[in-house]
Parts: sequence; structure tokens; C-alpha cells
Amino acid sequence: MAWLIWLGISLVLSFFLAGRKGWLRFWPVGLVALAVVYILDSTLIRLGAFAYHYGLPELGGLPLLYFLSTIPNGVTVARFYPSRHWLRLPYVLVLAAVLLLVEWLMSITGNFRHLRWSPGQSLGLNVVGLVLVFWLGEWLGVLNEDGR
Repeated sequence: MAWLIWLGISLVLSFFLAGRKGWLRFWPVGLVALAVVYILDSTLIRLGAFAYHYGLPELGGLPLLYFLSTIPNGVTVARFYPSRHWLRLPYVLVLAAVLLLVEWLMSITGNFRHLRWSPGQSLGLNVVGLVLVFWLGEWLGVLNEDGR
């Protein structure tokens, strides 16, 4: 149920914050986010770092609804990607902290647990994942070097 709520929140926020124009422009970044999350999380699940709990279908150890939520979240974060270079690091750090907060909420609801992992490592992984998403978004030409 928590993953369904998370997907719903992600879709609603993306609809209101990115809008139709944001979706039309930044959907490739959503797909990049999907790939990055799958590669990083499924690898760490196989290595025994952490585990998700769910009553729904899974893909590579990831709850399907969590996995699908990365598309609207990728579109939303791409929509607000700063054009000023000096704002990009704080933007990534704030987003990484927000994702850590979501992880904490899922942990206290019993939908996620650390096995051989810590919140500090999660924060670092979030930063790496976001940097990869934004770098690949720029490489694809969806996010220009000036941020748009």
C-alpha cells in the first residue's frame, strides 16, 4: 500500500510541478532515472545491502510501483534542474536528502530495511544516482549545459 501511495504522490506532484510541457520535454530523463535506479538498487539488493518489502510484483528485487515512480520523479527533478552551475550541487544534495527522508518513512512503515547498509551510504548513493541522471540527461541533449 505504501508503494501505491508513493507512486500516486509522485504522479500528482509531477503532473502539477512539471506539467504537460515538462512531460513532453523531460520524459527521456524519467527513463534514464528508471534505468539508473534499476541498475544501482538491483545490484545492491543482490549484494545484500538492503531489501524492500512489498506485497506486489517485483522486478530485480524492486517493488514494481516504487520502480515505476522513478519516471515521474525523474521528469519532475529534470524540470527544475538549475541553469546556474553553482546551484547544481545544493540541488543534488537537497534532492538526495529528500530521497533519504522517503527511505526513512518506508523503513518505519516496514517497506524497506537496511541489511548491510546505513543511511549515510544511502545519502551517498542518492547523490551518485542523481549526478548520473543529470549527466546522462545532459549527454542526451535533454538537459542543455545551461540547465534547460
